[in-house]
Amino acid sequence: MLLAGCGSSSQPATTPLSKISAYRPIPDSPLGPATQSVDLASGGSWTFNKPATGKLTLVYFGYTSCPDICPTTMADLASAISRLSPSQAAKVWVQFVSTDPHRDTAKRLTRWIDSYSPKFHAGRAPIAQVIAAARSYAISIAPPKVTPDDYEVTHGAQVLVLDQHGGEVGFFSELAGSKAYAEALPTLIKDYA
Repeated sequence: MLLAGCGSSSQPATTPLSKISAYRPIPDSPLGPATQSVDLASGGSWTFNKPATGKLTLVYFGYTSCPDICPTTMADLASAISRLSPSQAAKVWVQFVSTDPHRDTAKRLTRWIDSYSPKFHAGRAPIAQVIAAARSYAISIAPPKVTPDDYEVTHGAQVLVLDQHGGEVGFFSELAGSKAYAEALPTLIKDYA
């Protein structure tokens, strides 16, 4: 006997990840995980291969003096997460990792990340460790280049999506935008939180 029913669901419809052009899954097996840790600006440490249990982990390699891409990315993530239900939003861990640990002190990181969301996390580690961690996820970062006339810092372009073991299962392309994040997050939370 077949039963059919009609009714409404309290959950909003989710967009299939394949329909979100700014999101790219990692085929086959996840990249990484990195084994490095970062010192959290708020105290304690966070390790790539031991992300927060029961949360979707999003990682971005950047620096607080970035004039455009890093602040836009953090603002777009904050906007997208604010559109989630409170229970969904509570299952998202955003981890910013500084690629300029010399200038990005704990105080500076805290002030900067809190301006986007007090629920976001920021951390720093010696640049060699940051470079090694990024390399595990196919992100190319170089140490800051300091000259008398310039201070050049590289950063990642993608927002990484990690599974519960710290492996990268997908990423959002550079400046994906709050709409793309908001469309993808419910499915990613369901699959990886």
